[in-house]
Amino acid sequence: RDFFDISFLKEYVSDHKVLVLILYLIILTFIGLTFIPSTPFAIAGVLLFPPLEAYIINLIGILTSSIVVYYFTQYLRLDVWLESKYPLQIEKIKKALRKKELPIIAGWSLFPVVPTDLIIYVSSTLNIPFWKCAIGIIIGEGTLNAFYIFSIDFFI
Repeated sequence: RDFFDISFLKEYVSDHKVLVLILYLIILTFIGLTFIPSTPFAIAGVLLFPPLEAYIINLIGILTSSIVVYYFTQYLRLDVWLESKYPLQIEKIKKALRKKELPIIAGWSLFPVVPTDLIIYVSSTLNIPFWKCAIGIIIGEGTLNAFYIFSIDFFI
C-alpha cells in the first residue's frame, strides 16, 4: 500500500468534490459511444470516492451512458458503421436477443471484457424497451461493479 500512495488524489477530490464528480459522470456517460468497457473507470472510482459512493456513481454513469447509446447511436449513424464493420457478430447478437431479451442483456452486462454499450445499441435497433435494458444493466453491471468496488481492498 505504501508503494501506491494516492493521498494527494483523495485530497484533491475532497477539495473539489463537485467538479470531480461532474467530470467523472461526464466521462462515464460518453465513454459508451466509444464502446470501451467501463471496468477501469469502476476501479478508478474506488480511488476517488468511498466505496458505496463509487458504486452509486458508477451505476448512475452506466445508466446515463446506456441512455446516450440507446437513443443516439442511430442518430449519430454508429449503427451503420457497426453493422458494416461487424455484420455477422451483430446479427448473432440480434438473433440471441430476439429469444431472451432480459437474460441476454443481464448476462452480457456481467461479462467484464465486452462493452455493455454494444448490447444496448443492438437492443435499441430491435426496439427492445429501454426499461428492459436498464434492468438488465443494473443486474449485470450492478453485480460486476459491486464485486470490483467492494472487494478492491482485498486485492490492493
